[in-house]
Order: sequence, then C-alpha cells, then structure tokens
Amino acid sequence: MASASDFKSSQSINSLHRGHVMLQTSKYRPERRIMRRSISSLHSVNKRTFDIVVAMSGLVILSPLIFLISLGITIDSPGPILCRHRRYNSNSDEFDIFHFRTTLVDQGENTSKHRLDEVQPITTFGQILRRSGMDKLPQLISVLRGEMSIVGTHLFANAPGKPSPPIDLHEVKPGLVTVQHCQIADTAMSIDRCIYCDRYYIDNCSFSFDMKTLFHTLLSKTTYL
Repeated sequence: MASASDFKSSQSINSLHRGHVMLQTSKYRPERRIMRRSISSLHSVNKRTFDIVVAMSGLVILSPLIFLISLGITIDSPGPILCRHRRYNSNSDEFDIFHFRTTLVDQGENTSKHRLDEVQPITTFGQILRRSGMDKLPQLISVLRGEMSIVGTHLFANAPGKPSPPIDLHEVKPGLVTVQHCQIADTAMSIDRCIYCDRYYIDNCSFSFDMKTLFHTLLSKTTYL
C-alpha cells in the first residue's frame, strides 16, 4: 500500500505547501505557521482537466465491461443497475457516490436511492463484483460530475467524527486513489491512519504529487491483492 512514509515524511524539511510553512522536525509532529493560501489556479485547472480526460477515457475503454456487468446484474436479480451510497470524508461531511448494485432489493421501495447497502443480502454476482472491486467503476461518473477526483482524500463508510484540529478540505475532493490506498476504513487504527494521510496529502497537494501517488499505487502489488 502507498503510505505517507513512502514519500519520506520523516526527513526534516522547510517547505511551503498550500500556504503553510511546514517546519517538519519529526515524522509525526509537523508544525504549521504563517498564513495559508488557496491552491493555485493552474493546479486546479490541471487536476480537473486530468480528471475529465481519465474519467471519460475510462468509461469509453471500459464500456464493454460496464455493459457486461450491467447485463449480469439485471440477470442475477431484479432492481436498478446503479445505486447511491452515503460516504463521509475526514471531516464527517456527507457524500453520495455511485456503485453497481450488489445486493437484493425490496421492490416496494425506491431502491435507486437506497443508502444502506451493507445491511442487505449480497447477490451471487454482487460478491464477484465486490471481491474484484468492479462495483466501484461507476465512481468514474462521480469524477466526471466533479464530485470526486482521480487522486484525493479518503472516504469512510461511517462518519469518523471531527478530527482535532479539523482538516481544511474545501478545495480537495475524495479520490479513487489516495496516499494510503486501501478499502473503506473500518477500525479506529485504520481511520486514524487515513486521516493522518489526508493531512499529509493536503500539505503536499500538487499535480506532480498526484501523479507520483497515482503511479505508486498502480505499480504496487498490494493494490491488486
């Protein structure tokens, strides 16, 4: 897995990230001083352009697979092909993201907006989709809509609670790929680790850092286990 330590966060450095002078005297206790500034407009344009290109290319290239998955879901059980799940960022703000449906649904309810997928019986085809991670392919739609990014911060199945100090996420979106790429955090230790990595990502946020994180994740064997 890609971790913050992989990017040499333990070195003592003086650097300016997102308007903070980072006096990193140890691995775990960076000090922030002086004022903050917004992410540069060039970085925002580059990041959004990259997100659109990758999301559109992914949807086109994977369209045969998406069609086959949609057909498999329809044959396996009645109900919508897509569903929306409620997720949270490190500050416990709510997000709705798209997933392929992997559970049985009650036809008497408005299942297209069902948010409690975890408590529903998982279908046979849904188990295959979850194990392979292909149920998350529709998140490319969220990227195209500007609700997510290819590289960004973590999403959590349950609200992790407000971190102290809070994380400044108003210019950063949840990502398909994160600094510590992992499944949805579900333990106190993994949640704390993900929040720590989100802080690290925001402090180092740049287009080149996004590319480094993306390629590190794609080339890591643990990503595919």
